[in-house]
Amino acid sequence: MFRMKNNENSEKKPRNFKKVKYGSMSIVILVLVIAIVVVLNIVLSLFMKRYPIKVDLTSDKRYELCDESIDVLKNMTSDVEITVTYPKETLIQYSYYQMIPEILDKYSVYAKAGGGSVEINYVDVTKDPDVISKYSKYYNGTISEGSIVVYANEKVKVVNMTSMFTSSSSSSYSTTSDSNSVSFIGESSLTSAIMSVTDANPINAAFTTYINQAYVYGEDSGAYYSTEKFKSLLSSNGYECTDIDVMTDKISTEDYDLLVIPAPSSDFNEDVIASLEDFLYNEGNYGKSVIYISGLYATDLPNLEEFLAKWNVQIEDNVVFDDDNIINATVSSLGGTTSAPIVQIADTDAVGTLSNESLPIIAPFSRQLTVLSKNSDIDTTAVLTSQSTSYLRSLSSTGDEAVGDKGENNIITLSTRQRAEQLDVYESNVLVIGSCYMSDPSILTNTSAYNNANVLLNTVNTMTGKESSFVIPQKNLEEATLALTSSQGNGIRVIVVYIIPLVVIAIGVIVFIRRKNR
Repeated sequence: MFRMKNNENSEKKPRNFKKVKYGSMSIVILVLVIAIVVVLNIVLSLFMKRYPIKVDLTSDKRYELCDESIDVLKNMTSDVEITVTYPKETLIQYSYYQMIPEILDKYSVYAKAGGGSVEINYVDVTKDPDVISKYSKYYNGTISEGSIVVYANEKVKVVNMTSMFTSSSSSSYSTTSDSNSVSFIGESSLTSAIMSVTDANPINAAFTTYINQAYVYGEDSGAYYSTEKFKSLLSSNGYECTDIDVMTDKISTEDYDLLVIPAPSSDFNEDVIASLEDFLYNEGNYGKSVIYISGLYATDLPNLEEFLAKWNVQIEDNVVFDDDNIINATVSSLGGTTSAPIVQIADTDAVGTLSNESLPIIAPFSRQLTVLSKNSDIDTTAVLTSQSTSYLRSLSSTGDEAVGDKGENNIITLSTRQRAEQLDVYESNVLVIGSCYMSDPSILTNTSAYNNANVLLNTVNTMTGKESSFVIPQKNLEEATLALTSSQGNGIRVIVVYIIPLVVIAIGVIVFIRRKNR
């Protein structure tokens, strides 16, 4: 009996040892897993505080910056202050405005990869109005609630929050759509403002907006809205735009590099024409440019016509139409939808590279431009032309009769006069745009449907020699996409940092208890 009892004890010992062995290993593995999860979450938490990481799951990457904006930030050497005149917690309560802090965070993060920085501040100007007073001496306008102030190098640009969103009607080839969508164009405004305050060599542009204290385009409201939008496009891309009166203000070569004549309804006198010619000649130094935008109705402008003829361009009393290559586009300047001819690029060097060449370029109600051969020392080329299916209608005709045969017609022309001095070449340019409605607000802001903004900006940049300027595509906010908001991001962070580790610990404890009692 005694031996048998010893045998029973001896058989239990190995089993107890095996149980203790596996139990100890379970404890060690559990402790290691818990330690790794805790350490990993602590490291990630510290990293996210220093470098906020937010995953953009939307199909159009609406919370991410485009490559052009990222390049600007990475190549920036200045320190930029961005002051938002609303508390951050107020903005994130609204479905659209919550995009603003999300996008601004990205500006701050990407700027750290370059030689500069972007500091974001949110202020409540109703409680502390003096916080923005330091910007007033660098800015002539009004900074109020709803403004975003971009400051660097003693220069200020102000972006209004409401202007960062636009509502437009979607367009398609030869169809009419009544569906409206809200788009975010704030990235373009913010990046352009940063480029403007950090640009050491801006282009100074004078708009001949007034003649004897009256609007140069008279009572043509369509020309007014289109001109203002064109001015906004240049102003947002490193051009310092100033309104002048051609009768009372001096067109100074020291103050301006570019002169814009927007859809004049009345003629300029001989003294003003002489000042235009002196501006382009620039005492033989050249290096100046003029943009002439044709209005639709003005036909009796003999002095301006003679000025353009010296630059080998004539604006005809015909309008370009096309029944085959058209888009039914909303033109807000005309108060509705119209059939706009799709035009084509004739001079790729002048237009440059387009980010999306598949988008159409449209020219509603463009005047026909004729290239003359009056001055052999001036090189004049077509930048944009209509397609071979286009035809003309006379402004003096009350019917729909076509003038002449179908064929290509000039929409935009570029005239260049050069002077060479040893290895250096100096030139002045005159760009003539046949349609003022090419820069209509509904067309110019709808960068996802039309290439007008890119083509116009690229052409002006090429003419003036300005670099690092571009149009950033808008982002449609009406699509049914999975958007990761700030509150949702915080919820995911709580799940990853706290809930998942607690679940892992709970599972480990349950497994340990079950194995221990097995």
